[in-house]
Amino acid sequence: MEEKNAKPKGESPPKEETAQKEAAEEAHFFHPVQLSEGNEEILDEKEIEKSRTEIEQKLQEFLRSISEETLQLSEFLMEESKLMNELCISLKQILKKLNVSFDIPPNNVPIRKNVKKIILNEEGHLILVYEKGEVNSAFLAEYPPEIVMAALWVVMPELAKVVMLYRKKISTRVNFFGKVKKELKSVVKAIVGKESTADSSDEQTMDAVKDSVKPEDQS
Repeated sequence: MEEKNAKPKGESPPKEETAQKEAAEEAHFFHPVQLSEGNEEILDEKEIEKSRTEIEQKLQEFLRSISEETLQLSEFLMEESKLMNELCISLKQILKKLNVSFDIPPNNVPIRKNVKKIILNEEGHLILVYEKGEVNSAFLAEYPPEIVMAALWVVMPELAKVVMLYRKKISTRVNFFGKVKKELKSVVKAIVGKESTADSSDEQTMDAVKDSVKPEDQS
């Protein structure tokens, strides 16, 4: 009898016991997890609000910085345009006076199209000759600043040489005029000096004659 009532080894527990056990585990473990998840959601909302505030502050700082930089950029662009126009006008006057133009290597100028020849003429115009035969010409100051700067970087050393040669040319003329002036002064002393003395004597004689004639006329 006792052997009949004994439970066989390996037999699974009754379904009621299993259900009660699962319910107890759920009551013990599940609800704390729910509360924990609820707390995490509240913390997430706080973190989100904090992050949103920080992002807005950072964004305001960025916008303020961009506004300040834009204002300064606008001022610099205006000043750059003014200076570039003035120096190109001065360069034009110099080139026209010296009657000189310059060939600029195309690879030294940042131009996208295929250009085979670049000339800065005596009128201050930058002439672009393209490989297909097209020609563009405009006052140097009308080109973008990068092109103007690149052209000037090539032209200025050559212009310095031209100005030096022009100075030597003027210096030679000045020396010539100086020597001629010196010689002519010697001639003036030798020749014109006597004539000026004779002219002075004649003037004195004429003055005496006028003085003697005046009383007769007045009577």
